[in-house]
Amino acid sequence: MNNLKKNFIIFRTDKLGDFIIHSRPIFELKQKYKNCNIIIVCSDLNKKIISKFTYIDNVITHNKSDNLIKKFNTFFKIISISYHASFILDGKNFSYLCNIFLRSNNKIGVTYKSISKLLFFKFISTKPSFIYNYFFFDKYETLTSKKYIRNTENFVQKYINLFKEYNIPKISIYSSYIFDSPKSIDNVFEKFKKNLNLNNFVIIHIDEKWMDIASINKDLHLEITTFQKLNNFRVIITGYNNNFNFFNSLRNAFDYYDCRYMNSFSNLSNYNRSNILILDNLEIFLFEKFLKNSIANISCHSGFIAQVCGANNGKIIDIINSLDETWYSCWKPKNTFHKFIYKSNKNSKIPLNIIFSKITQILKNL
Repeated sequence: MNNLKKNFIIFRTDKLGDFIIHSRPIFELKQKYKNCNIIIVCSDLNKKIISKFTYIDNVITHNKSDNLIKKFNTFFKIISISYHASFILDGKNFSYLCNIFLRSNNKIGVTYKSISKLLFFKFISTKPSFIYNYFFFDKYETLTSKKYIRNTENFVQKYINLFKEYNIPKISIYSSYIFDSPKSIDNVFEKFKKNLNLNNFVIIHIDEKWMDIASINKDLHLEITTFQKLNNFRVIITGYNNNFNFFNSLRNAFDYYDCRYMNSFSNLSNYNRSNILILDNLEIFLFEKFLKNSIANISCHSGFIAQVCGANNGKIIDIINSLDETWYSCWKPKNTFHKFIYKSNKNSKIPLNIIFSKITQILKNL
């Protein structure tokens, strides 16, 4: 039976970090049904990465910004194929619509639970509705929506449960995720490492989630400088297409290298003594190698960093609002070192120097 050609389609049209959560069961699905076709529905951005994974056979793109004609073409392309099983894992309206019309032997997916109000009464509602779930899913798991979650749920376990029917062996919440980098990237990283004289370093990844930290525009440069001197290891600052004031101030203060315009590795030797260096716009597979080889990876909950470290055993220091801890804990990889630090406690913002002080405490205990 395992030699018969089978099509499996998996919808994950949102972020790359969310896809990585399912990478182990999808990988094992391919190992069991070696002659099958694994088809992923994802965004154009994620196609550039996912299409390079050796256990993925085909990628169909769908973007929220697509025009109506393109959405129709994608829809009919998807429903024109017969599937052994389909997995709706992203909770998106387009995916739920496709599911209605899919010719699939087994329709599997997730639903989201929330609390709704009618006058003085509260009641549980789901997206999609109970009626939809009854008629259009053979099996589903329910996740509580972020706004209404009160206790940590292990979402990873719920996703694993959806694949259990296919008897995929030895998968638990402690199993490593799969991030299938091209082998050539190892050589690229080694050249980076050599030319930068790179040994002990930490990653600080900057994105829009830093914007709500107290005094971020005023104090970030000073606190990173103090942090580096106190800990006496190199700091690599990373980012993607950032144009925030606080990031631009870092560009002016520290040595800066835009990796999109990398013509020669020898150029990097100019920075091999920089205690603090900005490597902007690193190619994603190369970025993963930096995350894997760093002492720790500091970010304001970058979903990609949090999940890819579940594949490469990188260490994560996650700066979050305390009110979000329950939600983020639902997605937290169980097979890696992952610590939360608050940037706010309820409605009170925590000073930047306190945040970096807590990071230093964690690093000293590694």
